[in-house]
Amino acid sequence: MKDELASLIERIANRDRRAFEELYRLTSRKMFAVAMRIVREPGVAQDVIQDSYIRLWRYAHTFNAKLSAPETWLHQVVRNRALDLISQQGHALNCISIDQFADDEDGESNALFEEHGHHADEGDSGQVMRDCVQKLEGKYRQVLTLAYNHGMSHAEIADHLDVPLGTVKTWARRGLIELKAVYDQYQSELTALSLAAVNKHRQDAEHPGFMA
Repeated sequence: MKDELASLIERIANRDRRAFEELYRLTSRKMFAVAMRIVREPGVAQDVIQDSYIRLWRYAHTFNAKLSAPETWLHQVVRNRALDLISQQGHALNCISIDQFADDEDGESNALFEEHGHHADEGDSGQVMRDCVQKLEGKYRQVLTLAYNHGMSHAEIADHLDVPLGTVKTWARRGLIELKAVYDQYQSELTALSLAAVNKHRQDAEHPGFMA
């Protein structure tokens, strides 16, 4: 597949439309998933894909198979366009589920959080989750941020950080465990505040002269 994609990109550089159509057929579904992991909205992700393949058509001649695998290069085109679009439109990320930080190829995090009976509430804001991530140890924070904000797979993160793939997977799993603990602490504090508010309201209601 690697050689086939590289050959298609080379033909696209020579303005071969059939090669472009074949490359789109082979890669667009996976690239759409990459875009979705960043922008979280199907309509926006589709815009990212359209713009990315237009750029690929224009700049296919810049691809160098000696420097990058074709799919990695295409991933970068899509990620860059998605991040550009977010910046240009001031696009706010949608609600973040904790298990969305995981690498799809493993499926470990889903089992981890189902085991603990944890499911992120649809009302959780992206800002709350980002605040929780910022409380993690540096290496865990970095891996989860690269996975979510930049749509990188574990293998890509390993290349980016120049560490073994097994190390990245370990950091991701431990980071998810730590993230769950931080998030659960946040939920506990929020529940405590809510109960305190309810108790205060009850005490006020029992006080003479209270008006609801």
